[in-house]
Amino acid sequence: MLTQQYDANHEQLICPVSIIRGGTSRGLYFHADEIPALGFGQAEFLAAALGKPDSWEIDGLGGGQIVTSKIAIVKPSQRDDADVDYMFVQVEPEANVVDYNANCGNISSGVALFALDRGMITLPDGEHTVRIWNTNTGKMLYATLAVKNSRAIIAGDYHISGISGTGAKIFLDFRATKGAITGKLFPTGKVKDTITMEDGSKVDCTVCDLANMLIYIDSTVVGCTGSESLAELNANKQMFQRCAEIRGKAAQLAGLVPRWQDGTQLLIPPVCVVSCPRDYTASNGSLIKSSECALIGKVVLADSIHPSFMGTGSCCFAAAAAVAGTIPHEMLVDKQKHSSFVFGHPGGTMEIETGILLNDDCNKITFTRLGLGRTARKIADGSLYISLAKLHDLKEKIVLPKQSRYWDSDSI
Repeated sequence: MLTQQYDANHEQLICPVSIIRGGTSRGLYFHADEIPALGFGQAEFLAAALGKPDSWEIDGLGGGQIVTSKIAIVKPSQRDDADVDYMFVQVEPEANVVDYNANCGNISSGVALFALDRGMITLPDGEHTVRIWNTNTGKMLYATLAVKNSRAIIAGDYHISGISGTGAKIFLDFRATKGAITGKLFPTGKVKDTITMEDGSKVDCTVCDLANMLIYIDSTVVGCTGSESLAELNANKQMFQRCAEIRGKAAQLAGLVPRWQDGTQLLIPPVCVVSCPRDYTASNGSLIKSSECALIGKVVLADSIHPSFMGTGSCCFAAAAAVAGTIPHEMLVDKQKHSSFVFGHPGGTMEIETGILLNDDCNKITFTRLGLGRTARKIADGSLYISLAKLHDLKEKIVLPKQSRYWDSDSI
């Protein structure tokens, strides 16, 4: 870590920061050498940077939403096969939790931009692929983007749902991220499991782990059709309660928790309620027709519906839909293999480019291509001021990755 700087009265810690909109999320981007190390106050520092303990995050740079309470920590890589190391951190707005246990595809899209801006890598004009080692999952991801004057080109004609206007396309390939959380594509060893609920009913689910880990269920088992608005879904307390039980019991099947009750409030894995194609209205008011998507997916978090869809989760969705016998695959009208998978979500639609090598053993399936296009833009550079009084008072719960064999606190 570089020498820490303080204000004139030694009341606040000063640190360089970049604010970058990556995909449909916004995050704080730090150079790893300029912030406290993990285990030496890093979690408290990051929580304070976003404005904790206030759930609205008024006294920091967060926005009181899960899509704006995100952080990327980046530094040049010492690996021969990578250009930069990147750690993703999710600070939960409603809880004193700093979660290192996953990656975020949207925030990943800003990593190459930040690395170029900070001189961690230098590239000639043209299109290049940056190799990014994600230390959360111990997996490699690849970001292909256009470069000019050793900076990422921002302007372009590529549009993503959930963001107005267009930008330069950044293609994120997650083909090498199978088993990001558990080490297995299908952690239970099956493409479909049956859960017995406390009320005696049975729910079929698919637990899939690629880039991120999600639990897929047919939306009808929680009383949803796929056409509901975000407001309607967020007001559906019964659905949240049922999804919490499904999350806990699926997490137990996957070996994440000893008791299903311990898994009900986990951030990872969330439940994805899957619906067959139908017309619905996206959050921006646009009509999404049934002909525009193969399936509809909505991610149920602990107490809210994700306003769009995670980038990593979208790759996981495409992976699950490509394998026969899974809940998403069974719900497909057209089950033929295609080079892309387009699905609907609350913010619009998303296309995932796919290439799969099937195997009779579900955990030996591999992918030749699995990724999505994003856009990213730097919003601000500057100096972040952290109140030392708040920093010393914060007591955050830290959630480290389940993939502990990949975890090396010295690597970032």
